[in-house]
Amino acid sequence: MKKVTLKSMTLINFKGHRNRVVEFSEQTNIYGKNASGKSTIFDAFTWLLFGKDQFDRKDYEILPKGLDKVDAVVTAEIEVDGRPYNLRRELHQKWVRRRGTSEEVYDGNETLFYVNNVPLKASEYKARVDMIIDETVFKLITNPAYFLSLNWTKQREILFQIAGTLSDAEIAATSPEFTALMDSLSGKSFAEFKKEIAARKRKLKEDLENIQPRIDQTTRLMPEAKDVEQLNTELAGIEKQITEVEDSIADRSAAIRTQYEGVQQKQKDINMLKSQQQELVFKKKQEAQNAQFEGNQKRAVLDGNLKTATRNLEQVRRDKGNSEIKVNNLKRQVTSKEKEIETLRDQWHEQNKAEYKAQDGCLTCPVFNITCTDTQATAKHEEAQEKAKNAFFESKQKKLDNINSEGADKGKELNALNDSVKEAEKQLKNDTDAVNEAEIEVQKIQEELKAMPIMAVATVIQEELPEWNDLEKEIKDIQATIQEVKPVDNADLLEQKKELTAKRDALKDILSKQALIPQYEAEVKKLAKEAAELAQQIADIEKQEFTIAEFTRAKIEESEARINSLFRIVKFQLFDKTIDGNEFECCIATNLKNVPISATNTAEQVNAGLDIVNTLCNFNNVTAPIFCDGRESVNDIIPMSSQIINLVVTRDPELVIN
Repeated sequence: MKKVTLKSMTLINFKGHRNRVVEFSEQTNIYGKNASGKSTIFDAFTWLLFGKDQFDRKDYEILPKGLDKVDAVVTAEIEVDGRPYNLRRELHQKWVRRRGTSEEVYDGNETLFYVNNVPLKASEYKARVDMIIDETVFKLITNPAYFLSLNWTKQREILFQIAGTLSDAEIAATSPEFTALMDSLSGKSFAEFKKEIAARKRKLKEDLENIQPRIDQTTRLMPEAKDVEQLNTELAGIEKQITEVEDSIADRSAAIRTQYEGVQQKQKDINMLKSQQQELVFKKKQEAQNAQFEGNQKRAVLDGNLKTATRNLEQVRRDKGNSEIKVNNLKRQVTSKEKEIETLRDQWHEQNKAEYKAQDGCLTCPVFNITCTDTQATAKHEEAQEKAKNAFFESKQKKLDNINSEGADKGKELNALNDSVKEAEKQLKNDTDAVNEAEIEVQKIQEELKAMPIMAVATVIQEELPEWNDLEKEIKDIQATIQEVKPVDNADLLEQKKELTAKRDALKDILSKQALIPQYEAEVKKLAKEAAELAQQIADIEKQEFTIAEFTRAKIEESEARINSLFRIVKFQLFDKTIDGNEFECCIATNLKNVPISATNTAEQVNAGLDIVNTLCNFNNVTAPIFCDGRESVNDIIPMSSQIINLVVTRDPELVIN
């Protein structure tokens, strides 16, 4: 069996350890109060190997806070089957000086790897560590609490891996039912097969639940069975009675048919005369409306002329308003332009009054107050004075010319504005005259309309029309010749026919429903047969489910026996029951008294974890240092083949290692 032994470890700037060297023996005890750095030593070892702490956190808060330009270094001397190895991992802070700056700035971290003081790449270092021990195996055999912290499904997976199980075929050979079950799988896994039959069972149950309501509904719709022959005889008798009643009704009606037809013809003549009366009244009303229209036509023309004249008045008033606005705007522009010309005139007079002033004292020494007597300097001074004078007068004349030019332009603009004012005032007078003329025209038409009243439509009274009265006399004469026709009294016969018809229809309805009874009965039988078939299919599936459960139980029981034989103080329960008796898969670690390890004291939990580590070491054929945390709670641990490093909580302020 491969044996990995930790001989010593050096921690520099690793979490709370600034510079610590730890020597390890086959069983090492590390004492200290809480948060004194005991577990950090385990973190340092896991980080050295895999770049993670014991909780799988990568590079987690390794460098001390508040310190810059320091590196975290962990070095370990280990032996693998007696062969020494020196491993070192460094977390190096990179500080660089950017171009053009004088200060160094932090530029991230880099990790450096060494084996036997030889620098390696990360992939090379990992390969060397993997040759020593696999990371997953390391977690399982160095931490007694790790295995029991895994999800129960992962625990089962590992246990089945180390214990091995019989193949499904070997278990199936122990029972004919298991053999038949294996044949039903058709290459599917048990999980796939269970999902498949569960879906089929669910569908079959839904179909079965829907059948009984359909049977009940069909039964409710099925009519009560009757004597069909007797019903047909009764129906024939009723139909004969209906025929006899209909004949009696026809006889009574025939006697008055001729008289009724004569009355109908006279009524048609009366209706025709009344139509002539209506046409006459309509014609007279139409004539009155025409007369009223012709009388009001001239007034309608005047009314149209008034609307036209009113619209024209509104338009010329708008034109007059626009002309007034234009005149006012032009006058304001004239005033503004006159002010601009006056300003230029003032500027001209101001500029014209300007005089040249010669600069004196230029040839007097500011220190000794002595006038220069150099003839050449005096000549140059006089020449400069003359040039300055000429420049002054040229500039003055140029400014006066510019003012005169600008004044001439603005004078032209003022003349143009005055011409525009005259034109606008002329247009305003024309618009004012147009408004006065339009107002007179509107007033004239209004007076003409007042003198012309509206003509109303003459009322037409039909009784005052001679032609209408003549037609009315003809109507009354015809009405006097119409004899009163008594209606045929068939009430008794109609009531009798109604009663007989109702009886006949009821019998027909009963007979039609009787014909449906065989169909309903056949449907009920069909549904009952379908329900029986579904129930049988469900029973067959439930039998398969029971066989699968038994097969799983047999497999798990056999696995439990194999697994539990590998441990000294731990047992694993791989099958449990719910309150209602249904079985389900699980993975519960217990002691030999079937008490779950999670419910035992700390000492028993630690020893249970060590028992599991022993088994895992044997299976993987390797041992590694075990960091046993919480060791202060355990008096004695079980015999171990691995190196033991006990982490013991005491009141020591500093770590004590022996």
